[in-house]
Amino acid sequence: VQRQPGANVIQVAERVKALLPQLRASLPGGVVVSILSDRTETVRASVEDVEFTLLLTIGLVVGVIYVFLRSLRGSLIVAVIIPMSLLTAFAGLYLLGLPANLISMGAIDFGILVDGAVVLVENVIHEAQVHRPRTRREVLKLVTRSAIDVARPTFYAMAIIIAALIPVFTLESVEGRIFRPLALTYSFALVGALVFSLTLVPALCAMAMRPKDANIAEPGFLTLLRRGYRVLLSLSLRARLGPVLLGLGLLGATAAVGSRVGTEFLPELDEGDLYIFVEMPPSISLDSGQDVLAELRRKIMAFPEVTSTPTEQGRPEDGLDNEGMNMAKVFARLKPRDQWRPGLTKERLIDDMRASLREIPGINFNFSQPIKDSVEEAVSGVRGKIVVKVFGSDLKSMRATLLGVIEAVRAVPGVVDLGLYRDSSVPQLQINLDRGALARNGIAVSEADDVIETALAGRIVTRLWQGERVVPVRVRLPASEKADLVSIAGILVPTPAGGRVPLSELADISISDGRASVIREAGSRYLALKFNVEGRDMGGTVAEAMRVMAAQVKVPEGEFLAWGGEFENQQRAMGRLQVIVPIALLIVLGLLYGALGSGTSALAVLLCAPFALSGGVFALRLTGIALSVSAAVGFIALLGQVSLAGLLIVSAVDQRRREGMALMPAVLEGATTRFRALLMTALLAMCGLMPMALSTGMGSETQRPFAVVIIGGMLTTLLVALFILPTLYTFITPRRLRGPDDDELGGEGGAA
Repeated sequence: VQRQPGANVIQVAERVKALLPQLRASLPGGVVVSILSDRTETVRASVEDVEFTLLLTIGLVVGVIYVFLRSLRGSLIVAVIIPMSLLTAFAGLYLLGLPANLISMGAIDFGILVDGAVVLVENVIHEAQVHRPRTRREVLKLVTRSAIDVARPTFYAMAIIIAALIPVFTLESVEGRIFRPLALTYSFALVGALVFSLTLVPALCAMAMRPKDANIAEPGFLTLLRRGYRVLLSLSLRARLGPVLLGLGLLGATAAVGSRVGTEFLPELDEGDLYIFVEMPPSISLDSGQDVLAELRRKIMAFPEVTSTPTEQGRPEDGLDNEGMNMAKVFARLKPRDQWRPGLTKERLIDDMRASLREIPGINFNFSQPIKDSVEEAVSGVRGKIVVKVFGSDLKSMRATLLGVIEAVRAVPGVVDLGLYRDSSVPQLQINLDRGALARNGIAVSEADDVIETALAGRIVTRLWQGERVVPVRVRLPASEKADLVSIAGILVPTPAGGRVPLSELADISISDGRASVIREAGSRYLALKFNVEGRDMGGTVAEAMRVMAAQVKVPEGEFLAWGGEFENQQRAMGRLQVIVPIALLIVLGLLYGALGSGTSALAVLLCAPFALSGGVFALRLTGIALSVSAAVGFIALLGQVSLAGLLIVSAVDQRRREGMALMPAVLEGATTRFRALLMTALLAMCGLMPMALSTGMGSETQRPFAVVIIGGMLTTLLVALFILPTLYTFITPRRLRGPDDDELGGEGGAA
């Protein structure tokens, strides 16, 4: 059963299941209808994992807020943003007619969503502790003043995070369909968080905050951390070359580590079950094919982790698939992981199955998963993770070229399931008309073709109604009169004069081997080979395969090779990001300028981005995760967080300088004042994604790179924002800033 585009998978599946009893009741005896594959199981398992992760994330976020603020009222006020922003995201998706999917919902970081509310509530509590309001009226004035103070940086911070997602909106093809809903969901949630942070949160603070809330003391550990930070920052500002060298060393280490990080298109989603595409000899009969499949099922069922192995041979009557009778699909339904043999992984199970199936002679197979197989075939037209196509006109020469490629890449580590795709030949009846003989008998080529077609394949001459069915009536020779070459040679072809000439006098008739299929793309013939990658990253495997192939394979004139599959998708996506990310950086720079009112201050924040992003590279290397589109989206989202951290520090410093404070004291006071807010936003972002990074449930593979990149990046963001940014700011900012009345205020900066 195939759903219509845009239809909800679960709703369609449930409606089909509801009709099964009625369908079973109408079937003749001995006919059984059972569910072969149910995609809703994968969807439900993934959704359950996301739901648990979201609930755990909310608990962590609220806990971190309370630990830092020590105010239950303030923590609950901030927590209100979470359901309100989610409601906004759901409303936006509903208006666009988009469903909430695994990646779009699982990648939401509630720690980032509450950043604006955290900054506002933290500022209110901080101001209350400084000014000690005694009356309700003074509390209201303090909340209003505090909200106005942080409204501008909060607005621009959220706008910067949304602007950083612009490259995700521009992704195309498969990656666009996967990650564009993520960007939309994130943007809707951020817009909702921004609106409610600037409206609802101040109102709740005004209602809930009391004069005695000013007596809440700052946590002791935070006081110690702030004092320690002030001392370290003071030392850094005296020896400014130290943080700069630290930043340069960080960049050098990032370059060294980054060169060892593998690359891939997308992390492979574990769908639970296995899908094996089997190709048997092209001339095999249906009965013989069933015998081969029975042996294959016996070998697969020998593994105790397998519950059933339903198979399909050939193609359905609706013609949606182009498989021949020699092709089959085998589903290996697996038990839950807790019922597997101890220590057994899915990769090892596939390796063991692959070794067992190699004992069956004459078959080729490809291990995949149901959804993954459909996506691979839809993208490249070939079942396989990596595809190499050779385009040309001479099929024999093209096949020889691919055989040379196979010999070259066979020894490349990580290459499995290597083989030609649909490389089969079948005995063919070839009738080559003799145009001279046809002309002597006055027979047109088209007339001879019509006779041959009618005799061998048949021709529909009329249609009959059987009840409500239209049945075509086809006329053709009986099987006995076309069973061999002698019978076919005796087919009589009428002449215009009324005579009849045997086909043997008009054509050369023979049986020879020919290709079972000729595939075209963009109007050109092509042949393909495919292979999967295991135990190694896709980018490294393909790069080595390309080097080996270039050294050992010579492509004949008139032919050319093209790489496809997931490698093609990855190259397209990364190439797109290389063009769009610089544009997004310019937009972010413009927003930073609007927020800070200073080009040098905005530039200082943006220059720190490469230093901060290095943590994401280190995290990928440490966890062994390859750089994929999912990880790249994480880096893009991290750019917004880096800008937010820098904006918090620099805006506080600029404010004090405009009030008349000298450069070095302003840097020291501004950074120290925003220490708690910066620490909270960073920890909230990390805690908000920690459950996702540690999750092992179904569907977690696609979310983990995104989460790992942001968590690692936020660790270095703290280091950069707390030490490198203040030092870099003192180098590039002017010694004086214009004050509110456009008077130049502030003294000379301290000595380096």
